[in-house]
Amino acid sequence: MTSGVSETPAAPASSTSTTPTGPEASPPPVLPSGWRRVSAPGLSVTFAVPDGWTQVVDNDLQSTWHSPNEGHAMSVKRDTSYGSTPEAASAGQLAWYRDTTESSMADLTVVTHPTRQSGKDALWLEIDYHWAGQAEPRKRVELFVAGKAGHVYQLLFDTAATPTKLAAQQQLFATARDQLLIDT
Repeated sequence: MTSGVSETPAAPASSTSTTPTGPEASPPPVLPSGWRRVSAPGLSVTFAVPDGWTQVVDNDLQSTWHSPNEGHAMSVKRDTSYGSTPEAASAGQLAWYRDTTESSMADLTVVTHPTRQSGKDALWLEIDYHWAGQAEPRKRVELFVAGKAGHVYQLLFDTAATPTKLAAQQQLFATARDQLLIDT
C-alpha cells in the first residue's frame, strides 16, 4: 500500500442503502461488514473498498483496486482533462474508449442515466464492450460527478459480463456510490 492512502475498517454488521448520498457535507452511511473506508488526500476523495482488494494504481489522477481473484476492478478518478461537467467528462472519456488503438476497448454500446450524487447532478454510464482481440463480453459501470475547481470525479467498476459477476458488480457499485465523498 502506498503512503497516499489511509484506511478505516468497517464497523460491525450494518446495512446500507442503494440510493446516492445526500448533500456533500453529509457523512456516508455506516460501512457494511466486509468493507473498509479509504481516504486519498491527493485526489480529495474518500471512498470504500471491499476487504481483501489490492490497490494496483495510486497517483494524482486515480486510485485503482482489484478483487482478490482479479475478477473485478474498481477505480476512483479526479480529472479535468475532458471538462468540468459530468456531461463533458463522460463524452471525452467515451471518445477515448472508442479509440480502440488507445483504450483496447472494442464494440462499445453505452446507456447513460442522469442521476444524483453528493447532492449534485451526475451521470451513470453502463458500457458493454470487449477487449480488442478477445471475444469475452465485459461490462463497465461508471459514475461522473462534478467537484470543486473544475474537477470531475469518476467511480468505475469493470468485470466480465457473466450473470454472477454482473450481479456482484451491481452490488459493489451501489455500495461504493453510497460511500463516495468528493472534495474531502
